[in-house]
Amino acid sequence: MSIGSAGSFEGTLRAHHVVVSGHLHGNVDCVRLEIVANGKVFGEINIQEIVIEPGGKFVGESRIRDQAPVPALRHQVDAEDVETVEGTPADLHQV
Repeated sequence: MSIGSAGSFEGTLRAHHVVVSGHLHGNVDCVRLEIVANGKVFGEINIQEIVIEPGGKFVGESRIRDQAPVPALRHQVDAEDVETVEGTPADLHQV
């Protein structure tokens, strides 16, 4: 699938190989995504390989195909780092 420099696509796209030199807005599921100079992709991509040439732009979320989601990072507070109020730990919670 190829989107030419004057072309645009909006929606969900499933293909083996996608080359973008125009604009693509939406969700992409493919093995290989190439964003060439002046090409723009906005949205979510699910890919095995990605190539972004100088001048190409990608704004969104990417996920490697067949890869489990990465768990979100969590901040943990140690009890000794928390101020106490009237002898009890102040508002301990995870962010």
